[in-house]
Amino acid sequence: MYSIEEFDKEKTKVLKYIIYKKRSEHEVRNKFQKTISEEMLDDIIEYLKDARIY
Repeated sequence: MYSIEEFDKEKTKVLKYIIYKKRSEHEVRNKFQKTISEEMLDDIIEYLKDARIY
């Protein structure tokens, strides 16, 4: 598992990436697959979808 601080830090990185230019989920997964755990990346994408940002 991961802490809220870790989640927030990584979520901010993903958010900056998709705000700069509209990105597909596939592009986000490819970009961050080596730096963010798969579980956390899934949670970040779900969070952004629920917030209707993504």
